[in-house]
Amino acid sequence: MAESSNLEGREGRLEALLGRLLARGCAAVVRRATAVCIAVAVLSVAAGVYTARNLGVNADLETLFSAELPYMVLEREFAKRFPVLDRNILVVVDGDSSEQAGQAAREIARRALGAESLFHGVFLPRDAFFEEHAFLYMDTDELEGLSDRLARVQPYLAALAKDGSLRGLCDLLARALLAAEQGEISGAELEPIFKRFDQALRALEEGRHYRVSWAEVVAGHDLDVDQRRRFVLVEPVLELDQWVAGEKVMKTLHAWADELEAAGGVRVRLSGNTALNYEEMGLASRQSKLAGLASFVVVSVLLVFAMRSYRLVLSTVVMILASLLWTAAAAALTVGSLNVISMAFAVIVLGLNADAGIHVCMRYQELAAEGRSHLDAMCETMRSVGTSILLCGVTTAVGFYAFAPTDFAGVAELGIIAGNGIVIGLLSCFILLPALITALRGRGHSLGDRAGAAALSALPKLSTRYPRTVAISALLSGLAAATLLPHFYFDQNPLHVRDPNAESVQVLEEIMADGGASPWDLSAYTPDLDSAGRLAERLRELPEVASATSVLDYIPKRQEEKLSIIEDVAMFMAPPPSKDAIPAKPSREQQLQSLQRFEHVLARIIDPGQELRVSGTEQSFLATARALHQDLLRFLNDGGGRVEELEQSLLSLLPEQLDLLEKAVSIGPVTFDSLPEALVERMVSKSGEARVRISPSGDMNDNQALSRFVDAVRKIAPDVTGSAVRINIHAHEAVTAFKQALGGAIVAIVVIVFLIWRTIGDTLLVLAPLTLASLLTVAGAVLLDIPLNFADIIVLPLLLGIGVDSGIHLVHRARQGVDSRDLLATSTARAVLFSSLTTIASFGTLGFASHRGMASIGRLLTLGVGLALLCNLLILPALIELRARYRERSANS
Repeated sequence: MAESSNLEGREGRLEALLGRLLARGCAAVVRRATAVCIAVAVLSVAAGVYTARNLGVNADLETLFSAELPYMVLEREFAKRFPVLDRNILVVVDGDSSEQAGQAAREIARRALGAESLFHGVFLPRDAFFEEHAFLYMDTDELEGLSDRLARVQPYLAALAKDGSLRGLCDLLARALLAAEQGEISGAELEPIFKRFDQALRALEEGRHYRVSWAEVVAGHDLDVDQRRRFVLVEPVLELDQWVAGEKVMKTLHAWADELEAAGGVRVRLSGNTALNYEEMGLASRQSKLAGLASFVVVSVLLVFAMRSYRLVLSTVVMILASLLWTAAAAALTVGSLNVISMAFAVIVLGLNADAGIHVCMRYQELAAEGRSHLDAMCETMRSVGTSILLCGVTTAVGFYAFAPTDFAGVAELGIIAGNGIVIGLLSCFILLPALITALRGRGHSLGDRAGAAALSALPKLSTRYPRTVAISALLSGLAAATLLPHFYFDQNPLHVRDPNAESVQVLEEIMADGGASPWDLSAYTPDLDSAGRLAERLRELPEVASATSVLDYIPKRQEEKLSIIEDVAMFMAPPPSKDAIPAKPSREQQLQSLQRFEHVLARIIDPGQELRVSGTEQSFLATARALHQDLLRFLNDGGGRVEELEQSLLSLLPEQLDLLEKAVSIGPVTFDSLPEALVERMVSKSGEARVRISPSGDMNDNQALSRFVDAVRKIAPDVTGSAVRINIHAHEAVTAFKQALGGAIVAIVVIVFLIWRTIGDTLLVLAPLTLASLLTVAGAVLLDIPLNFADIIVLPLLLGIGVDSGIHLVHRARQGVDSRDLLATSTARAVLFSSLTTIASFGTLGFASHRGMASIGRLLTLGVGLALLCNLLILPALIELRARYRERSANS
């Protein structure tokens, strides 16, 4: 259309007034540019000093939500009654054998008890008490089976108790082979120890650490992962005002883990809330700094490409750095500390404040190229684009401030900090940037804005040639995207926003996959033990509950029957040998001779040409015996120089097992009074309240399953606490905060734009492409499987504030009389493109973070800003053109 696209005929009075005020202010700044720069430098130094002294960090992730929420009050009440359960570090010890895992767990507990400055307390879920009373916690059938096996292996254990050397073992196995020839025992009973003897030889040959598990030998089979795993719960002393809380504690535990792993046979890893938070804060801190640096570099490169003027680029970069410094000082003043979410403010403020600088510099270039003086060009820049920059800054700040009144404290603080950053960025843009451009005038090489024009010469003209087709296509795209809205969901699992490579996350996911301890357990407490038992019974009836345990459940059932079986075992267990009955330690030569005797008997057994064979058709045992003979023969042929190492590998864990068996058959009944004090402390408060621990039965990676579990339990125990309830309630609060912020941002943006322009038509023009971009962003998130989570929930309200900016700039330029067909050729369109690219570059760096929460923010914002740019450059000109054609037809009719 040839008609001007001044949509309402002229600028609104308020808009014109703001433009004049900004122009006058700019003139005053330009005339005093040097003084302004000096004053700003002094203020920046003061802001830096204030920030360094006052901006702290809050590493307590529990404070990300309002402490006044009813559930948070319940948690504090529970923590008062059971303080030992709060903020524990879970040390997970996996051993090649249960004995090695137990030894390492006990060593960690011993060290932690001695480090009182780092640890308040220690708890071993499987301490000596449960090891010694293990028979009582077995099912009766399982205990009877073990009793039968102990009866069969007891003679061999008694022999090893007398001579627990390599000589004693080899002589014992040789006699056992002869007994197997006579059919007195089966080869199957010998296979477990033969197999482990062979594994010891192979490990020695390959230079691997290996210790025979005599618990497995006694059991007659390999123990599963859970039986070879031990947990240690340590209660750390935390410094929550440090960047990474618990750093001393975690480094100490990692050092102990390295020592134990270096000794061989165990793997020690850390998890639990404190370990998760430690790695979370450490990673978030490192990656936010890297993302900030990367964003700064990328944005600087884009500024050079967009402006092709080092003077303007330097001015913009200094303005951005100053606004970041002042924003940090404002954060110290208003919030006081950064949390794991708000520490990303630098990336956000950097990208958004760069936008304003780009619009000012590119408009200034355009006017300077027309031959205007510096003062005239600067003042006209502020008059013509200053109001749109102000309006964009206000709407963007509103998008952030919309989170401030919500109970999602972590995001609310980010909203306050980033909103303040936008306001500070506006002041920098209107005061510092003109002063810097003036102070640097005449310095630096400039290519004008020709490069920017060339870069955007390919912008499509399709929208103004076929505006109706574009508008209909946009409508259909929006309707299609709307069909995917029901599939956009909130992922409430906090593990899904953490770094999948973090040890604490991997350990937790591995434990859950193995069916071990669940991080989603809940806790309820009752006034006394009897009511706790009744509550546990009711909870066990729920299909969503796998187990409900009170302290009474640690008292074994059917103890009289089990003790009778244990007494029978004790009767055939030989008493420990006296010191006089134990032979002297054999020499190396005696050890070798016993190995050779064993090899000769073994060779005879497996020789197919001999008549002496193991009775029956025990092919599995014969295969094991042949493999053992082959490896033993190779060991002896090599001179047997590592006899001591072989003995250590085979027999170092035997004394512990013999001692444990001796204690296990001499225990008495378990009563409440005999339970370990550390266990009772975790299950019964000092004032007598009894705790019930509740574990889920479903897959807690499924959001619906977690919600069903929480809802079912809360119907019976409304005041239940624990991670599953916390997650469920936090998810509800986060979604509520999202709805409040989104609704508040929409209303505030509409009101602000209308008050400035006083026209419904222009306001709707700004909102139309933004609405489409929002729908397409949600559809893209669904297709790319980027759900809302605790981190990226800020994106859509923020996107409203960011996305509306481009529309405001373009509509504002059209209101100044630019024809719709020429709109994309203006410096405003080029500034919209480059400012969006800098925003994408700034947020896009977050998308490469290994921290899944940061990455989801980066990916979703990049997607949203990119789609908003596309809609504003393609759809908005078409709508403006359609409006102009409609007005022309109305005027001619």
